Amino acid sequence: MTTRQRPFRRSNRTYSLVLALLVVLALIPPHRAQAQTYNANTDWFMQGKFGLFVQWLYGGGDITGDWNTLVNNFDVDYFAKQVSETGAKYVIFTLGQNSGYFASPNATYDSLVGRTASTSKMSTRDLPEDLYDALNPYGIKLMLYLPARSPSDDPDAVAALGDPTPIYDHLAPQAFQAKWESVVQEWSDRYGAKVAGWWFDGTYNNGAMYGKPDISQAYTDYTAAHNFQTFAAAAKHGNADAIVSFDPGLSVEAPMTTHADYITGEQNLLQYVPSQYNAAPYSRWIGGVQWSETAYQGYDWARNGFKYSTLDLTNYFSTVTNQSGVISIGPNVSKEGHINSPQYAQLVNMHNAIAGVGPGVTVVEDNDAGISYSGTWLTSVPSGTGYSGNNGHFTTTAGSYSEYTFNGTNVVWSGVKGPDHGTADVYIDGALDNSVDLYAAHRFVNTEIYSKVGLTNGPHTIKIVARSDKNSASTGTYVEVDRFNITTGTPTVIDDTASGFTYAGTWLTSVPSGTGYWNNTGHFSTTSGSYAQYVFNGASIEWYGAIGPDHGKADVYIDGTLDQTVDLYNANRYIDDQIYVKRGLSNGSHTIQIVARSDKNAASTDYYVEVDRLNSSKGTPIVTWDDSNSQLAYSGTWSTGISTGTGYYRDTGHHTTAAGAYMQASFTGTSVEWRGKTDADHGMADVYIDGVLDQTVDLYSEERFTDVAVYRKQGLTTGTHTIKVVAKNSKNVRSTNYYVEVDALSFQ
Repeated sequence: MTTRQRPFRRSNRTYSLVLALLVVLALIPPHRAQAQTYNANTDWFMQGKFGLFVQWLYGGGDITGDWNTLVNNFDVDYFAKQVSETGAKYVIFTLGQNSGYFASPNATYDSLVGRTASTSKMSTRDLPEDLYDALNPYGIKLMLYLPARSPSDDPDAVAALGDPTPIYDHLAPQAFQAKWESVVQEWSDRYGAKVAGWWFDGTYNNGAMYGKPDISQAYTDYTAAHNFQTFAAAAKHGNADAIVSFDPGLSVEAPMTTHADYITGEQNLLQYVPSQYNAAPYSRWIGGVQWSETAYQGYDWARNGFKYSTLDLTNYFSTVTNQSGVISIGPNVSKEGHINSPQYAQLVNMHNAIAGVGPGVTVVEDNDAGISYSGTWLTSVPSGTGYSGNNGHFTTTAGSYSEYTFNGTNVVWSGVKGPDHGTADVYIDGALDNSVDLYAAHRFVNTEIYSKVGLTNGPHTIKIVARSDKNSASTGTYVEVDRFNITTGTPTVIDDTASGFTYAGTWLTSVPSGTGYWNNTGHFSTTSGSYAQYVFNGASIEWYGAIGPDHGKADVYIDGTLDQTVDLYNANRYIDDQIYVKRGLSNGSHTIQIVARSDKNAASTDYYVEVDRLNSSKGTPIVTWDDSNSQLAYSGTWSTGISTGTGYYRDTGHHTTAAGAYMQASFTGTSVEWRGKTDADHGMADVYIDGVLDQTVDLYSEERFTDVAVYRKQGLTTGTHTIKVVAKNSKNVRSTNYYVEVDALSFQ
């Protein structure tokens, strides 16, 4: 892992990826080439798709105060809950790095470096043990990060362990390797099966690019007593099923040794995918080792902010996991064990998309009448075997296909991977999008196999075609369809001028340009009995218009039945405002009719009824309130001056630096997202849900990000809830001010 002390940095590669792969594979000694290859123990890693890489001890300069107090303050329960909500299936956690401090006792290490209980830099708390206890109930596996060399910021330890300095200018001597393997083995024996894998840093083979030695050579001499084979054996001593990886540096994706089970893939650039190394159907292996990628989420390791937009991050994760690759992504985690809130929200949104879960998702079972099957398919599935809905379709016949047309922005195909499964091509709207390998040494039922995200909101077709080839290790060619998860939450917007609208009675359409109406158009009436009518296809409908001091009342009918009478009076005028929402309709054709009434609020000066647009959706649409919406109440000192074109939602925003100032709003839904800004001069805020403190949000970032999700809450009970954002008098030590901003609220 790149650290502040690490001398090697990535330069832009100009050489071919294929050439790099061939060069590296050539370095693997022939007589060892098959050891540890195609390790079935990596199946859970592949099926997990992604995990969090926590650089909790990045360098040494961020360690302040008493070490044991710092370790004791890590809230493993809060951390585990956050990890579970991101969808991550494993955590790679920093046991120790350059500082010389370690988050667990190790008697072998203290003995080798000559330290006692009073001088030890080992914590008294066994943090990995506590992390396992907190993560395991969620089904999240624990892996540990360690350097392969001595801690470079602790010269006494470096000398005692016999590691030459500067460390990365020299190969690791055999005597040092023996000592370090004994340290690693003690931890391996301590944790046993509780630690599922190891990520070892500092075995770089890219030194020639920087005029440095290839220090991986210290581990590739298999005639010596200590090498990659004995190093891996020490890490697996307490758990033979643990998976191990060694980092070659930033420039090589292929493994240095087949005594590794997965590649570290440290790129810090989300641009490489498994298909660059393997022809369709895109094997997960490179030289017999599981393909994976490691990168940070923020500005750097252990930093706030976003290196990638949520859409870019989601598209990359979708592409890699469709090809059975694995990604370890590094958010910033505070010393108290809290994932940076904006980064947490980004991970939740990404996971929802690629897993087909969360708000706005419809599950379509394999026996749905809308799914067509061509060729030879069978449907006999034993009850209680884990299939969604206790049913599934499967085929072993090449060319047989399943096809489904849906309305939405994302689709996820779930089925089965196993030792007797084949391969399939996936088409979206008639174009081949991916070829998938369904083989796994272990059987995984009702598992997400393929996702497609970021489609335009509308009709699309997914087609799954069984191929004639298979993984050489597979005993069969099964292809199975268990379910599709469709994200249908994005609404279709129908402007008031759409051809499907019918207006009866007296309606006018003169709207001043630039006044905030959707598409700069609007219909309005003051005549009782005048109505607007529209036939839509969907399960929900929203009416947007205007409220103000001169507005009247309207009746809203759904399918000919009066559903609600709406009072449009408001002391202040708001344009393109959500006036009426109808949820839970059957997914089909419906009619909405908006009828102007003859009465009004006693305080109103007129009878205006306005139609600006309708939003229809196949599922539950996402509702967004701008910061200027009357539903958001502000207390304390807030300012609203925002420059047009600076990236804020609807070019408006509220901001404060006053501790205790707050924004509060009530909404109806099961999830809510606060959208705001992160920057180098931003502070912290507490977020309360229904009066209970839910999270403290650190809005500091080394770079500016506007209109981003800085907080997200899911899994609320259906009904009305309240969100409250309170500016704090505290900030990140790097921040230059205390700004807290509200740009919008989105809920569903």
